[in-house]
Amino acid sequence: MLFLRPEPDTQLRRLTEVLTDRWPEAPPYGGKFTEVVPHLTIADGQNDAVLEEIEADLLSKPPFTSRVSSVDLVVHDGAKWQDRASFALHG
Repeated sequence: MLFLRPEPDTQLRRLTEVLTDRWPEAPPYGGKFTEVVPHLTIADGQNDAVLEEIEADLLSKPPFTSRVSSVDLVVHDGAKWQDRASFALHG
């Protein structure tokens, strides 16, 4: 898996905590991880050569800034990921 971590990640961690507190019966990743790391998945499941090529390409570019304006609820049904809802963020 190849992913990008936001810096700082404080607001996204707090959002995860609020959502987990509100719906404790549905923890992120089914409760599989004790710490949920905010991230943007770039690639997952590819062979090492492909991941290394993508990583090298990303490292050759300058860092970027982005603003999170919404979050999406995506659910895995055992076979595939399905979009369930999108929520606009304000502030």
